[in-house]
Amino acid sequence: MRKKFIDFHFFVLLLLLIGSPSLYAQTDTIPQISTAVSVDLFSHYIWRGQDYGHKPSIQPGLSATWKDFTLGVWGAYRIAGSGDHETDFYLEKKIGPATFSIWDYWSYSDSTSNNYFDFKESTTSHLLEAQVLLSGGEKIPFNVLGSYLFYGADPTKSMYFELQYVHSFGTVDTQVFAGFQAKGEYYAPKAAFVNVGCNASKSFRITKNWSLPISLSLNVNPNIQKVYLVAGITLLDM
Repeated sequence: MRKKFIDFHFFVLLLLLIGSPSLYAQTDTIPQISTAVSVDLFSHYIWRGQDYGHKPSIQPGLSATWKDFTLGVWGAYRIAGSGDHETDFYLEKKIGPATFSIWDYWSYSDSTSNNYFDFKESTTSHLLEAQVLLSGGEKIPFNVLGSYLFYGADPTKSMYFELQYVHSFGTVDTQVFAGFQAKGEYYAPKAAFVNVGCNASKSFRITKNWSLPISLSLNVNPNIQKVYLVAGITLLDM
């Protein structure tokens, strides 16, 4: 199993390099492989109602898309605070209104010895997730997210579901969400709502050719009675 995971990550990196825009020949057609690069800065790293101790957090991402398949890598690295760093690989496939994906979340600390290639379930710090996102599109402004942590650092194999309502008020994009842990103990000791709130984002034009996207997110975890207000900016999106 360890060799299969190593081969998967090597293939992801290889495809990302192959998909670099500088390697495309000049043609009049859209390239078969497109790439995306992003860097975000957030005041906190809050994910599904969990506070990961980043204050603030720099979050870069790199992906390559071919037809309806996307391979990517994303990270969250603390600038200050006591939280662990995180590097995640993912593979996703879009089929109509559904997006199916596999995520490999990997967290590590500066103060402890970490072995990225340790995939033994009893000792690994990797967390593998199967995820599906159903989107209603423009006609039905609702999304439904389903997540199953099927291998790794969560021995309880938790299941998480989130209902999202999306709407735009002029140039401000908003989303209202409610996340519920239905099984397991990763987000809470029992079945509970763990992530309820809303976020809003807007791009502010700085120059003729450059805009600065800014977001605010209000996250409430009813299970632990915590409320977080998170601000974020997108430093790079190309």
